[in-house]
Amino acid sequence: MPTDKVILLNALVTSSRIPMVLKTIPISLEEVKELIKNKDIVSYIGHLATARLLSQLLLVDIPVNRAMYSPEPGDVAIVARLKKRLDKPEDVENISINDIEFIVVEYYHV
Repeated sequence: MPTDKVILLNALVTSSRIPMVLKTIPISLEEVKELIKNKDIVSYIGHLATARLLSQLLLVDIPVNRAMYSPEPGDVAIVARLKKRLDKPEDVENISINDIEFIVVEYYHV
């Protein structure tokens, strides 16, 4: 994963404009912290409560960004995904590290 930039997502994103292969790797919170060290983190986390929780867990500022992410070959992303469906969107305020799984996604051109 030789890149200086890491994309942070809360869902897996695919491309409909460029044929790509994705490699996904489940990783732990500690591995995420190591992976983002000295990297430019580009957040596509659209919910304030999720961004706050990730900021606390990762010990870095994760800004809210509601822009649409469009993957490019060579991108590396970390998906912070909820393990369960929330009954109401405001329930995101009550999630903990036990409710989140992390997945590294590497995007490759076909």
